[in-house]
Amino acid sequence: MRWDGRRVLAAGTRASVRAWSASGRAVPRAFPELAALPGALAPLAALLDGEIVALAAAGRPSFARLQQRMHVASAAEARRRAADTPVGYVVFDLLRLGGHDLTARPWHERRRLLDQLADDLPPGVDLAPVYDDGESLLAAADRRGLEGVVAKRTDAAYLPGARSRGWVKVKVRRHDELVVG
Repeated sequence: MRWDGRRVLAAGTRASVRAWSASGRAVPRAFPELAALPGALAPLAALLDGEIVALAAAGRPSFARLQQRMHVASAAEARRRAADTPVGYVVFDLLRLGGHDLTARPWHERRRLLDQLADDLPPGVDLAPVYDDGESLLAAADRRGLEGVVAKRTDAAYLPGARSRGWVKVKVRRHDELVVG
């Protein structure tokens, strides 16, 4: 699914989590929910790729709700907003594990390793579900009023900082046929 969130890479050390956006900007303290990641990522020496997501009614991702949490500089204000508008971190790729760069490996290998880490991730950090029937998934996204899906080649490497044909965003297209007279 397209999560309509904020794309974030996260790496942990024993002291802190380092999280930054796809554009390279550090993610501020606006998301105290990420505080649990250092303990989980440090022993694994892992680097995750995912999205921070705020959910609205019926479990639908809401960028409008997420915007209420972005750009908050005060830790106290971030905690207050976290209580009102919780977010989660949906992980869809594993780029480094045990200090080893995995980006050249095919996605299906990275995902297999990521699936093995699922039990080590803290609450609020979830793995993006994987589906193998794109047409049915797109139809389900349309029925739920979601933005669309991301189709991934299972044999594709991860290309940092570059758009790849290995990941294709497919938007739900809503249209009507009208006769104008």
